[in-house]
Amino acid sequence: MNGTSDSKSSVCVSGIGNAGFRVAAADFCVFVDAFYVAASWIGAPPCRRLQRVSANDLILVTHCHPDHFAPEDIAQRAGNGTVVGPGTVISRLRTLQPAIKTICMDPPKPEVGQSAQPVTVHVASVTIHAFRTLHSSDHNSYLVEAHGFRFFHDGDNEDTRRINVAALGRVDALFIAPWQGSGWTDFVQQLQPRKWFLSHLTEEELDQHAAGVFLPGICESVPLADRLVVLRPGQSCRIRLSP
Repeated sequence: MNGTSDSKSSVCVSGIGNAGFRVAAADFCVFVDAFYVAASWIGAPPCRRLQRVSANDLILVTHCHPDHFAPEDIAQRAGNGTVVGPGTVISRLRTLQPAIKTICMDPPKPEVGQSAQPVTVHVASVTIHAFRTLHSSDHNSYLVEAHGFRFFHDGDNEDTRRINVAALGRVDALFIAPWQGSGWTDFVQQLQPRKWFLSHLTEEELDQHAAGVFLPGICESVPLADRLVVLRPGQSCRIRLSP
């Protein structure tokens, strides 16, 4: 897999751009929303050097919107990797490239007032739990476990209250978009991730954060600010595995 050469004691999280991330260690590599169509109002183009896919790598797609899913790009770059996504994503890929390895995950839509219930698949050493969350008709959020490392990618979820925080358990890395009205600040505070990463930031918002101005007009306070990581495309950070 596209594991890093540092050691088996840490995981490297890299920003691809927009909501795209690469989570890699010595023996696993997972991409989430890492192949997308760039647009000026979304942010910078994806970092191409981080999009190299090796055999057994996993490519997770939260939903079929172009700023999260570029089917032609994945069809060309997936190689021997496996693509995981909801039905609309997998159907599109199978039409373009029938030989591509895919796994369709379509969890049930939660009833009103109920928490999202996951479906689960195991791929080699990686376990993926998909939750049906609010955005497009079949939008997934993912909890991923690999060798004791656990991360949650919320995609474009518009209502974090659909997720049972207690049921998620320990989360080492959280990837979340700062949507107004989604309840994301409370979600971060309740989940208490070891590190959390903002996604879906424009270049202007990235510049604001670098200047010490945290997204004015979007939130009044930053939860767990000492654990926050904001990555530009191509930037990385390491998180040590729990003992």
